[in-house]
Amino acid sequence: MSQAVSSNVKGASIEIKHLGKTFGNVKAVNDVSLTINAGEFVALLGPSGSGKSTVLMSIAGFERPSEGQILIGGQDCTRLPPNKRNIGMVFQHYTLFPHLSVGDNVAFPLKMRGVAKAERRRQAEAALEVVRLGGYGDRTPNQLSGGQQQRVALARAIVYNPQVLLMDEPLSALDKNLREEMQIEIKRLHAELGFTVVFVTHDQGEALTMADRIAILKAGRLQQVSQARELYERPSNLFAASFIGEMNMLPVRWDGVNAVFSDQDQIRLPDTASIQPVRPGSAILAIRPERLSIAAPGTEGSWKATVRDVVYAGAGSLLITHLADGSEVRLRVASAGQAPIRPGQEIGIKVPPEAALLYPADASQ
Repeated sequence: MSQAVSSNVKGASIEIKHLGKTFGNVKAVNDVSLTINAGEFVALLGPSGSGKSTVLMSIAGFERPSEGQILIGGQDCTRLPPNKRNIGMVFQHYTLFPHLSVGDNVAFPLKMRGVAKAERRRQAEAALEVVRLGGYGDRTPNQLSGGQQQRVALARAIVYNPQVLLMDEPLSALDKNLREEMQIEIKRLHAELGFTVVFVTHDQGEALTMADRIAILKAGRLQQVSQARELYERPSNLFAASFIGEMNMLPVRWDGVNAVFSDQDQIRLPDTASIQPVRPGSAILAIRPERLSIAAPGTEGSWKATVRDVVYAGAGSLLITHLADGSEVRLRVASAGQAPIRPGQEIGIKVPPEAALLYPADASQ
């Protein structure tokens, strides 16, 4: 690989300590602490207004924290300007200069750093090779597709070998196929170059497929930081459970052994089902739709349900059902080999106890 974008690039660690940011009377970020290891890919995930972009902009230096400290590679960067932090930045909108060629767009950060013209041209072409746009340097941005423009933005962000790459919703403007292609491209670059990535997204699927770890935020506070599998299979609270993927949330009575959700139906739960301490009384039983299966009505250990709707989606189908107490339960089942199921039909629902999670009913969402 060219020396311009070297395979020897290594990421820097990031330490966020008790970060707070206030805009007027609004606490956008509230006591966020997070350690990101050198070379790690971390996604900041949350709904609009959760504070994820404010955290990112604080790392970048575009927002000055009201409280707390940010260290990059062990250096206190809390008050350091963006151009002193050795970071690359990719935004949702590509922010390419339309009057400059692709090569000059990529070389622009080098020009700002005083690199000689011939050398910055060489490094820009090498960066374009890395993102598989070699030979595109003389074109203008309006001659490129959306995916190609985002690759140019990536090349511009990595051309000066930053240790940290910050990405703010970089793929949200692309269509589904391009978005998936760019996910693969970004993962490839991360594995190849080894820089630290902090990636802001509201797309849970994107976070689950790309990141080493995911940090979920709500109203400026961290809710959970963990690897994708743990986050999906054992969300730490009701907010994380409801925000990541589909989840059936059933009000139940918990007696310490069984979760009872109607006069007749109940499920005996293993000790591992309780994510948080749950006292006997009202509780919430959570279970993923794909963990449920169809049984004949009256099958021992199954729940009695009435099908309200069937949504065919090719390989899989979504069944929307109601239990005897009116609770809605959704199932996702394979379409192939499945006997036709119609609205109004009575079915049994098989629930693997190890797939059920239990939360306190009064836990904040």
